[in-house]
Amino acid sequence: MALRLPAGLLRGLLRITLRPFLGPPFPVSFQRVWLRLASIVNASSKAAEMLRLDIKGMPAVRARPHGGDSERTILYLHGGGYCVGSWQSHRGPITHLAVAADAQVYAPNYRLAPEHPYPAALEDTMAAYRWLLATGLSPSRIALAGDSAGGGLALATAIAIRDSDLPAPAALALISPWVDLRGDTPSMTNNVRIDPMLRPGWSRACSTMYLDGRDPGDPGCSPLFASHQNLPPILIQTGSDEIIVDDSIRLDASCREAGGDVTLQVFDGLWHDFQTHAGILEEADQAMEKIAAFLDARWR
Repeated sequence: MALRLPAGLLRGLLRITLRPFLGPPFPVSFQRVWLRLASIVNASSKAAEMLRLDIKGMPAVRARPHGGDSERTILYLHGGGYCVGSWQSHRGPITHLAVAADAQVYAPNYRLAPEHPYPAALEDTMAAYRWLLATGLSPSRIALAGDSAGGGLALATAIAIRDSDLPAPAALALISPWVDLRGDTPSMTNNVRIDPMLRPGWSRACSTMYLDGRDPGDPGCSPLFASHQNLPPILIQTGSDEIIVDDSIRLDASCREAGGDVTLQVFDGLWHDFQTHAGILEEADQAMEKIAAFLDARWR
C-alpha cells in the first residue's frame, strides 16, 4: 500500500525542507540540486514505465502505463521558476499523470535561466511540439500541460502555436500556472504566510533571471497579457493558499472574456503545486483524476 501523508504534515515538511532553500541567498546551482533531492519524496508511480530519450537535443523522458500503447499524448513542462527543475525532479507528477490519463507523457528538459533567458525555453517547447507532430501524431491527440512556470510556459506555447502555421493541440491543463512575472498581485502579499512552498523573493529572483532586462509585462514572458482568443480548451487548477493564486483567477477571467472554453478549479486550503505530491497526498490524486477526466473529454 502506498505511503500517505496528511496534508497538514506535508505542508509542515515543505515549509521546513523546501521553502527556505528556494531563492536568495542560495545560488541557482544549489537550488537545482536541492529541489531534485527534496522531490525524492514524490515517488514515481509503480504503474508507469519510463523511457529516456532525446527531443531535438533536449534530454527527455516518456512515461506511460505499463503495456500502454495509447496515442493520447501529453507534452508536460516542469515547473521551477524557469531557473530550476527537470523531468528528474518531476518524475512523480509525470508518471502519475500518465497513469491517471492513460496517456504517454513526454517531458523535455528545456533550457533554463540565467544561462538561457527568455525566449530559450519557449523555443525549446515549440521544437518539442513540432517533434511530436513529426512523429505522425494527430494534434487532436496531443495536450499541453505544466506546473508553475511550466504552466505559464504551456500557455505561452499554445499562444505561439496559435500565432504560427502549426495545428492546435486538443487541450491545455495548467497546474498553479505562473503567468504574470510582475509579481504585484494582492495574493503575493496576502498569502505569503500560508503558502508553504513559495516565497515572493524567489519569484522575483527567478523573474529577473528569466527576463534578462525585458519588461515583465511582455506577453511572451507573462502570457496573462497576451490575447486569449482562439485557444484550445483550458483547465486551470490552483490552491487557495498560494501566493500566485491571483494569476489563475485573472487568467480564467481573461479567457472567459475572450470567449474561450476554460475551467477553473480552486482547491481550498491547499498550496502551490500540491498536485506534484500525487501518490502520497490524497488531494493530489483527486486533482490528477480531474485533469484526466478533463483531457479524456477533449480527446474523445
